[in-house]
Amino acid sequence: MDFTRSDTAPAMKDKRKYERVKMCLPGQLFSPGAGQSLDCQVLNLSAGGAGVHCQNEFPKDTPLILYVEGFGRFEGVAMPRKDGILGLSFSIGMAKQSRLMETLALFVKDGLTGVTRSREHKRMPSLVKRSITLENGAHLVIDVLDISLEGVSLRTKTRPPIGEIVMLGHTRGRVVRHHDDGIALHFVKIVSDKAV
Repeated sequence: MDFTRSDTAPAMKDKRKYERVKMCLPGQLFSPGAGQSLDCQVLNLSAGGAGVHCQNEFPKDTPLILYVEGFGRFEGVAMPRKDGILGLSFSIGMAKQSRLMETLALFVKDGLTGVTRSREHKRMPSLVKRSITLENGAHLVIDVLDISLEGVSLRTKTRPPIGEIVMLGHTRGRVVRHHDDGIALHFVKIVSDKAV
């Protein structure tokens, strides 16, 4: 069974705002209200929502979190359909929508291989409380969301400007992106004055 994409119809346009991409991928649905997690099959995905098949039924507007391997985690609400498919309407910011559209474009082009190849260094989930030091010497308490050999994703309400160099422990990082939860840093090598 092909768990990557539908070769006959990798993408399907409808009257919705975002293009839906047909797929057949395993996913995880989490219901925060019930504290319940269950397996599901993701049938289509777009920057605005998803269509999934699962054993449980959820009333309209039930808050749900969908996790799709290679694509990430998306918060939304249930939008049940008459055909038995559970629709999800995402509640995500524009930056996350943009990243999802880029990932979907890779998926349409190269399947799941293209998606995984785009993240050469796999990120390891983490939830460690630390602090970073800004260029002006101020300290900012953050949560480490995930980390890889190349960089780290941090949860913080205060977002230093893109391009600023900050210190995470003894490691320097450049702010390369703002996301829904905070910022992303790309680790930078220290160049000595003699080498300049």
